[in-house]
Amino acid sequence: MKKSLIIIMLILSLLLTISNRSYAMDKKSIMIILDEWDLDDVSEVFSDRRHGVGFMNLKTRRPYSPESLYFSIAMGRKVGVESGYYRGLYRDVDDRINIIGFRDMLDGICDLNNMDIELLGNKLGNEAISYIGNDSSAIIGADARGRIGNGEIELIYDLEWLVKNTNDHLAESKLLILSYDIDGRKERLDLLKYYMGELEGISILVIPKSVPVHTQYIINRNLVPIVYIDEYKNGVIQSLSTNRRGFITLEDISVELLANGGGERGLEIGNTIDIVEEEDNIFFAKAIMKRIINLMLIVYLFHGLVYIVQVYSAYQLLRGERERFQDIHFYNNIIIINIFISLLMGASNLHINIALYLFINLLTTYLITVFMMGRAVNPIGLFATLTYMLIIFGIFLEPEIIYNSYIGFNNLCYGVRYYGLNNGIMGVLLSTSIISYLFIRELISNRYVDRIICFCYFMLNIIALSANYGANTGGFLTATILFLMMLYVYILDRKLNIGSIFILASIGLSIFITNMYFDYFSSEKSHAIDFLLRLKTFGIGELVHMYRNKIGELIKLTILPPFSVTIIAQIYSLYRLSKLKGMVYTREFNIMLTIGITAFLLNDTGAISFIFIMHYLLSLQIYHSLSPSS
Repeated sequence: MKKSLIIIMLILSLLLTISNRSYAMDKKSIMIILDEWDLDDVSEVFSDRRHGVGFMNLKTRRPYSPESLYFSIAMGRKVGVESGYYRGLYRDVDDRINIIGFRDMLDGICDLNNMDIELLGNKLGNEAISYIGNDSSAIIGADARGRIGNGEIELIYDLEWLVKNTNDHLAESKLLILSYDIDGRKERLDLLKYYMGELEGISILVIPKSVPVHTQYIINRNLVPIVYIDEYKNGVIQSLSTNRRGFITLEDISVELLANGGGERGLEIGNTIDIVEEEDNIFFAKAIMKRIINLMLIVYLFHGLVYIVQVYSAYQLLRGERERFQDIHFYNNIIIINIFISLLMGASNLHINIALYLFINLLTTYLITVFMMGRAVNPIGLFATLTYMLIIFGIFLEPEIIYNSYIGFNNLCYGVRYYGLNNGIMGVLLSTSIISYLFIRELISNRYVDRIICFCYFMLNIIALSANYGANTGGFLTATILFLMMLYVYILDRKLNIGSIFILASIGLSIFITNMYFDYFSSEKSHAIDFLLRLKTFGIGELVHMYRNKIGELIKLTILPPFSVTIIAQIYSLYRLSKLKGMVYTREFNIMLTIGITAFLLNDTGAISFIFIMHYLLSLQIYHSLSPSS
């Protein structure tokens, strides 16, 4: 009896195991590639169906083309390919779909990366993917020979035809790729809605290949709304790649399709897609887009204000009239106080109304600046301290106040950084920490307390910029160098010279490597670790790509206006101040200048870090020139 019971239990366990495995492997998916759509179209098509909605950035590597987008999805990483190689589709004698020019495109990508590349079509299997359409989107499902096992190389915009061919091909495949052009026609949008209503028990991913002209504005040419249907979830999409509700990356697509199709993950660098519950997800998505556009306009406006003040200061110094220093000091204070006010306003939703935001922001900044002028307190030290405290609070407790400010906003339309500290706020963090420490140091008579505060201040910078919080690798290394410099100068009371700078940089690099070691074994890896893993997998080609992109971005921001004009103006201002009688260059000046140059060299957008660090440095120098005894 016991033997019979054991046998029955083993059989049931085996059946359950097989059933579970079959379910995982038999999960069907449809990926629909649209020409374009907006959130109003999404709302109309999915008004009667639960779904996840969000945004994805279409930006690939150069050259930009539809083929670059499709290869990036197929490979699970961003690549670029010339569109001229694609010459159409045809069926071979085995009734497989073939892509003309596929090998030329693939060889170009392989040569550039110096490696063999794995494709979605190879991982899921040639017969596991079907395609319906007649354009280069077939690349997504092709194997290394440019073939797809099943499908149609035409598309008839008829509900019965669409449903029949979908069912026929999904019966033999795990994934169906459908190329569907709405072409601005109401009837095709309605057809898509009816077609969706016929699909049950299938995961559906809908992605447009371009941004509609009427939603591009001047600042968004890559961010598009996408929809993911997975079971009966309703909400907004997200992934570990972005750590932000409502956003996924291009690299996440192939990972999700592989997970649905039972394929093994290989060289992809993305993550699976989740749907986070949100009752009115379309309203939520529209609010995200409005917030992005408004904040981008605010970013451009206030960054422009910062750059204008730098040029104005250089012009006044060129005139050589010392009585103009009071004007320079006033405008410098406006920028410093405005950075604090902008961070403070990040806790509100006032950016939804740009006119109201600007009115409150600028009026408050002006009134506080006027009030502070002529007071006994050092306004630069005071507001640097307040700004530093607010940034630290935001990093550890409420990151949204940073993301909602012009100085900490991550450009989601650009699609490079979705979370953590950008290089602008990184520069402000480091420069305000130096000024704040010096400001507080004047109030402390106990030397031991001073040393403890110094250690805590600059160790806090390192933690704030580490992978678990600010996730800014270049900033982390810069903060480490700053910590060691302050340690050497203010705690050990040593003088700073070339030899000591080299030693401190070496120690800083050791701290950086140690951080990377622990980061490697963490559940959420930083951008630096992701790069090292890609370097290990893809070889020297990944380093070449990184070097080319980072150096190219650094050079572009350095030589193009307004950055180039601003940097030249700041360098000239430093030069003119050095010629003033009685102007003394202190250790603090040398430290801030060194940190500014370090941040500039270690980050692709280091020019922005440099500009803000130099603004605080120049403001401090002008203040000291007006108050020599302070």
